[in-house]
Amino acid sequence: MYWIGDNGFLAHPDDLSAFAWSAPMRDLAARVGLSDVGLKKLLKGHGIVTPPQGYWNRIHAGRTVPGRPLAPPRQPGETGRIRLDGRFQGHVPEAAPIPEGGPFAAESVPEELDELRVAELRAIGRGSAPGDLGNPHPGLGDLLKREEKRRAKFEASQWSWDRPSFDGPLAQRQLRFLDRLFKTMSRRGHSGAVSDDKGRLSIRMVVGDMSLCASLEPAGRHATETVAGNTRPARDLPASTPLVLALTEKFRAPVRATWKDDPEGKLEGKVAAIAADLIVAGEALFRQRLVETREWEEERQRLRRKHELERIAALEAKRLEDLRRSGELLRQAEEIRSLVIRVKVAIAAGQSVDLPPEQLLSWEAWALEQADRIDPVISGQVLSHLSVPELDQ
Repeated sequence: MYWIGDNGFLAHPDDLSAFAWSAPMRDLAARVGLSDVGLKKLLKGHGIVTPPQGYWNRIHAGRTVPGRPLAPPRQPGETGRIRLDGRFQGHVPEAAPIPEGGPFAAESVPEELDELRVAELRAIGRGSAPGDLGNPHPGLGDLLKREEKRRAKFEASQWSWDRPSFDGPLAQRQLRFLDRLFKTMSRRGHSGAVSDDKGRLSIRMVVGDMSLCASLEPAGRHATETVAGNTRPARDLPASTPLVLALTEKFRAPVRATWKDDPEGKLEGKVAAIAADLIVAGEALFRQRLVETREWEEERQRLRRKHELERIAALEAKRLEDLRRSGELLRQAEEIRSLVIRVKVAIAAGQSVDLPPEQLLSWEAWALEQADRIDPVISGQVLSHLSVPELDQ
């Protein structure tokens, strides 16, 4: 997601397009530390059209050249921004994310989600792509290849654990439905993919820059089986078993996130409406992510402040303890010094044992040295509580 902090920055697509048309590709590549092929590939990956072959030769020859095309307008679910790494800093202007309050409208994105659904239904039309596993959508390709390998392995071994996971009547219907849905989504520039999650279908729809995770499961009570410790729908469930498609994301906006076989018809007859709903959900998720990013940053700052206050409190507690320790050490040092004076006075007055002067001087020097070591001012221990703890900025 583009709003998660890293070492890069956000750029407006049109600013990146302006950069791509500002100088020959070789010169631009040198500025950002890439090869011209690498830079062109990066720009293409972000949907940026680059100058045609011979463009700069025609400019140098004084010939008329086509103007720079504007970057394509934001599509549903797109962030409207491109994340670039630090190499582009200073060469492409930095842009803030779209404000969480909008406006969100673009050529293909109405401001209101209800209007977006109407527009998408109109663009999709009543029909939808046929589900054909003989010519599947790329999003099913990896799963079907793995199923084919399992099928060949099972034919050779006949071990139950080698059986394909999705050869049953209902599973085949699920795959045909998803193939049809993904192909319909592709007509609108979006995509989908499915994978095997311990015998269940793990589904991901991609709308613009948003990923929508979904499940497609039998509705209500149904037979199950346990394979390698994992419970899954029984592989021999009939194709007529009712299905429910549900998005796992929690939406704040009132968008539709569940579709099922019901008296109004089966899922296969609702593909166009489902595709439109998914595109609306992708756009709603993009807008929701903007709010969540701000909330995440506020929570991060709140926790940082909380931790900082806790740190200050701990430092203050230690400072007080060090202060008390300084007082105790000073008392001990002064008691030693007082003792030395008392001993010297007593010996001089004949009130104590008589010591040779050399021994008395040696003891006095040692005792005062110990007092100086203990003394918090002389030892520097007092420095531990002189400075006031401060909050980090």
